[in-house]
Amino acid sequence: MVFLGFLAFFDPPKESVKEALWRLAEKGVKVKVLTGDNLPVAIKVCKEVGIRTTNVITGPELALLEDKMFDEVVQKVTVLAKLTPVQKLQVVESLKMGNHIVGFLGDGINDSLALKGADVGISVDSGASVAKDSADIILLEKDLNVLVAGVERGRITHGNSMKYIKLAVTANFGTVVSLFVATACLPFDPLTPMQLLTQYLLYDISQLFIPWDKMDAEYVRIPHKWSAQDIASFMLWNGPASSIFDIATFFFICWYYDAATVARQEFFHAAWFVEGIVMHILVIHMIRTEKILFIQRNASWPVICVTAVICAIGIAFPYTVIGKTMAMESLPFSYFGFLVVIILGYIFIGQLVKMAYIYVYKRWL
Repeated sequence: MVFLGFLAFFDPPKESVKEALWRLAEKGVKVKVLTGDNLPVAIKVCKEVGIRTTNVITGPELALLEDKMFDEVVQKVTVLAKLTPVQKLQVVESLKMGNHIVGFLGDGINDSLALKGADVGISVDSGASVAKDSADIILLEKDLNVLVAGVERGRITHGNSMKYIKLAVTANFGTVVSLFVATACLPFDPLTPMQLLTQYLLYDISQLFIPWDKMDAEYVRIPHKWSAQDIASFMLWNGPASSIFDIATFFFICWYYDAATVARQEFFHAAWFVEGIVMHILVIHMIRTEKILFIQRNASWPVICVTAVICAIGIAFPYTVIGKTMAMESLPFSYFGFLVVIILGYIFIGQLVKMAYIYVYKRWL
């Protein structure tokens, strides 16, 4: 046997890894390395990609810790080497118990338990079959920037979903309160069933493009959690704000135009219908951002265009043949002067309520 030399494999980290890890850290995503390799190798690779190696530990050292100490150590360390498959799972479960949302990226057989136990298991297309079967997401590109894009898109999707939910409960709560007050005071229905259905159809169309809306950079920068209690408090704070101006419109119509009688109900229906459409459009733009609407933040162009079109349709509705068929009377131009006052009043009061809510709860959406 003749010795010719050594054969070594050099597999350096991709150049994009360091940038991707930095972008993840910028968005509040903490990265921990869980590996079965020995500690010196793990530390070397981590230093190359910019992961801190101040706090490290090995599998045998973890095995000596009691449960409470195990959880404390797992929270602090960034590199965990020489782990068994079961220990990887234990680390994932410990982080989940510590109120973290855990994503685990792995491609080997030894990663399958942790992939299954994580909130989000991520594997790659070239990974072991059992790893891909255990994963929730399979990356088709070998680039961690795909994960960054996924985090960003996930937060935008979550934010737009919260917009829709909070918009729906706030607007519906405000509408119910307004209709209840008007029904109790009038000798006729504030809106006929057909008018109410038409109004809500226009509401729904105006919300169709919310999934394509922009999110504030401040919102995307940090993770958010679903909270049913938060939705309830949001509704109770913001719902009455729109109701105040609905009711103000009701009294103005009844007093200035003497429209509280059965003979004038067609005028009342038209005025209430138009104000309801305009108010709902304002609620969309008020809720979509924690900033001042139309000044500090604007919606995406699809949202701006569709809400403008729906607002125009709502205002023009009483003047159309369909509006006449649905028992609506044409409105005088003086009414729209009052409507401008209502719009400005709601923007002012709604912004004050928004600022107070953010001050109390430290969040908006």
